[in-house]
Amino acid sequence: MKVTTSLYLLRAVAMTSFSTYQRRAAEAFAPPSHNLAAQNSITNSNRPTHSAVTRNQAEKISNNEGENENPISPADPTIYEPHIVILGGGFGGINTALTLPSLPWANDKNCRIRPKITLVDKSERFVFLPLLYELCVGDASLEEVAPTFASLLEGSGTGKNEGRSESGGLSLLPRGLPDLTNLMGSFQILSSQADNDFNEKDGDKDKKVEIDDVTFVRGQVEGIDVKNQQVVMSTLGKKNGGEINAIDYDALVIATGGEISLDAIPGASKYALPFYTVDQCFELKRRLSLVDNYLGEKRKRQNDGGKESVVVVGGGYSGVELALNLVDRLNASSGRKDVEVTLVHRGKQVLQYATEHNRNSGLERLKAAGVNIMTSTSVEEILPWEGEATTSGSLTLDALNKQKCIVKLSSSTDKDTNEGDSTFSIPATLLLWTAGATPTSDRNTGIRNSILPRDVMGRILTSPTLNVKEHPNVYAIGDCSRPKKVPYAATAQVAMQQATVASWNVYATLTNKYIPKRNGNDRDTVELLPFNFINLGEMMTLGSNDATISSLNGLVEIGGPAASWLRRWIYAVRMPTAKQGIKAAVDGTGRKLARSFVDGGLNRKQAESAAGERKRTGKPVDWK
Repeated sequence: MKVTTSLYLLRAVAMTSFSTYQRRAAEAFAPPSHNLAAQNSITNSNRPTHSAVTRNQAEKISNNEGENENPISPADPTIYEPHIVILGGGFGGINTALTLPSLPWANDKNCRIRPKITLVDKSERFVFLPLLYELCVGDASLEEVAPTFASLLEGSGTGKNEGRSESGGLSLLPRGLPDLTNLMGSFQILSSQADNDFNEKDGDKDKKVEIDDVTFVRGQVEGIDVKNQQVVMSTLGKKNGGEINAIDYDALVIATGGEISLDAIPGASKYALPFYTVDQCFELKRRLSLVDNYLGEKRKRQNDGGKESVVVVGGGYSGVELALNLVDRLNASSGRKDVEVTLVHRGKQVLQYATEHNRNSGLERLKAAGVNIMTSTSVEEILPWEGEATTSGSLTLDALNKQKCIVKLSSSTDKDTNEGDSTFSIPATLLLWTAGATPTSDRNTGIRNSILPRDVMGRILTSPTLNVKEHPNVYAIGDCSRPKKVPYAATAQVAMQQATVASWNVYATLTNKYIPKRNGNDRDTVELLPFNFINLGEMMTLGSNDATISSLNGLVEIGGPAASWLRRWIYAVRMPTAKQGIKAAVDGTGRKLARSFVDGGLNRKQAESAAGERKRTGKPVDWK
């Protein structure tokens, strides 16, 4: 029934684009049949068996064999519990985990589908990457930017009926989206092919299958055995840490994100600090504190030993945002320019995938902040610091010298012909890495330890429906996937939209495989949805109280403090759950207000200090 399917899909994709997906669903989908899937269990673990039907039995049912061996009796419905495994808890993984329980899994007199969903990630916390720098400087709390997966997945199932109205009508799902399930009966009247499973006489019109909360497992993926439908992983954490387990799956969603490997560049893994995780965020905070203390000691000694150098590698969104915020953090707060920030980018221009408005705004702010921009420049090698060893006995300087390095660069004026190549080096008190690197061929670990097809960057090649052609029950989304010839940009909104489509297609794949024929007629087929990206716009932070927003193909363009506030509120809405969104809105608003008061006081002090400096250094009055 097309209306029924459209409503379920509309609810799932409401956070990405309400009207567009609704139209596509109404045009493209046949009504969903009820799903019948096979048993799977986690081997080498204490996970109980989830189904009364084995995988072999389910395969026979899907091929219409053995119908007399395991008849489906209306008086005795069979419960099937397929195992869906999601690898990676980034934007794509967490949104897939939260969307799957809301889909219309079978729940009638003949069969009941209760999928068991497992999310695997090597960290215990989800990271909202766009706000990671705010966490570093204290403009956001840990629970706002990096909540635990346990807190996000609490109540993710449908068994407790949390957030639902018992009186009918519209209610709220745990994600804060409208629940249209209770209105299903009204819309079914409009269909000439109403599904008898939702007919009022069956008594199941408003019932949904009870699904347990998503299970979180902290572990490191060691490989994927697609032939046996298993994920090999080593567990992390205090309990059973280091054990190797194999997890069976009926459907697999790979959302591990882009792989950052610095091994290909000599010295990079020792001196460069990537900026993608909570641990790296706190390490950057520690190193910035060292720079602060060292600059303070220099000012006390009135030692003008030259400016300290901070080098940021990567001229994409993250690199530009980080460079501008570091200038704001190290120079603007003190009213002095003790630090020089250099942005190194191997492309011909920074922010090459950004909208024209955001690119121009970013370049304008970079130039105004005095950031040294090096394009068509690549990092060749990172060498140890060659400065003189300290004899001052300063612990701060000793610690700072350990992270200092020399960055060897190569620049080309013509990238196509490599003419005009030059090699030079610059010192770096702090070296930060936001650019990706091609994985080396001798490190086939993690998801690359499989026979899944991938490109030279290690991204898994998928069809437009986001699954692997040779293995249709394996899906890949986000930065680790490539569903078309020209890859999508590595952004959160791409991963989140793909999560919605992949969730529906996992449901469709399992349904089409395991639902048997009934009464000798072919079952209805649930069509898979091809992914088409809908660009909702982009936002960038350009400092503690500055940002730029571009949306609706340039119809909406905002910059400055207003954009900074709006960016924070939009991110609150984009949090994985409604509870997390409310927490982010309240905490973020409070901290931005506090920051505004502090910055206002600092600006007044800096203005007074600058005025006093002008008086002291002004020309003497000629009394003659």
